[in-house]
Amino acid sequence: MFSNLAIDVALGLIFVFLLYSLLASIVQEMIARLFNARARILTKGLRRLLEDNDHSGALGIFGRFTFFNWFYEMGWSVVYFFSPFHKSPFLKKFYQSPSIKYLGENSAAARPAYISPQIFSQTMVHLLRGQATENQPEKAAISECLAQNTLQLGPDTLAHVRNLFEDAQQDVPQFRKNMETWFNETMTRASGWYRRQTQVWLLILGLGIAAVFNVDSIAIARILMKDKSAREQMVQLVTSRQPSYAAMTDTLLRKNVMHRDSAYFRHDTSFQMLIKDTALISIYGILRQDAGDAQSILGICRSCVTDSTGGKKQIHCGFTHPYQQNGWMVLAGWIITSLAISLGAPFWFDLLGRVVKFRTAPQQR
Repeated sequence: MFSNLAIDVALGLIFVFLLYSLLASIVQEMIARLFNARARILTKGLRRLLEDNDHSGALGIFGRFTFFNWFYEMGWSVVYFFSPFHKSPFLKKFYQSPSIKYLGENSAAARPAYISPQIFSQTMVHLLRGQATENQPEKAAISECLAQNTLQLGPDTLAHVRNLFEDAQQDVPQFRKNMETWFNETMTRASGWYRRQTQVWLLILGLGIAAVFNVDSIAIARILMKDKSAREQMVQLVTSRQPSYAAMTDTLLRKNVMHRDSAYFRHDTSFQMLIKDTALISIYGILRQDAGDAQSILGICRSCVTDSTGGKKQIHCGFTHPYQQNGWMVLAGWIITSLAISLGAPFWFDLLGRVVKFRTAPQQR
């Protein structure tokens, strides 16, 4: 059996990163639900799709620089957070269509978190044809709407929709297919936006969790290298908890709490997003308990010590472990932990499985 020092230290660190990555994912998911983050990303994607919302022109010559654009767009993100349809009349009309309006869960989450390509194209056709009559068939009504721009589409959006209609040779079923392809292309990119947003949240949450739970990667590595008893106990904890962590990771992946790819806007996610919060809370409780067990093994924590020297009692609170006497090293350990957490639980779970498999592999002679 492979059981050398380096592998056991790596195993302990990977387990710690997996544990707190899962914890951060649960907290991030709760925040995402609180602020209806998925619906907001969908709205952002539809805004890019249906409105000409390029703000770089307002910055003049500074609009050529990514640095200024980034801060300017951050400001607009705040505006859209409180007013999602600001200067977006067609987007507001799109969301007010019955086929979209009633997809929302309730008044608190009025905007849906998922729209299928078929619903998108159907809604667009309904808006473009308006109140078509028997004397004016659907094809003619759409053609007239695009020619007169009665929906007041932005210039770029109008030009693209006209091109899609002409590419379909004004055949409405083909026009719908073209719009579905257009929608899918944008939603694939929206999936990337959501993943990047999630990674930023995990980085921020990772630093907060590292500070709150005192997850100092540098100190943990030193403890595992120097303390044989702690190393053996950590390996035992890893081997006993790995099967349950496999179930947890699989559950969170299936329920779309964590993401491996850009399949966020899939057909099967329309109901997977509506899981009960009790499932997340249950997993959160298990992870908190495991975090306590790991801390007990490693022995790194904050505590208050009473100092009676000089005849006067004084209480000093802070880090008690000898490996955490340097504040800058502690901060560096926290930053390493937050960077590790931002990689996501699936990454650490896969790596843990490979290391465990390598450790238990029979030694070749």
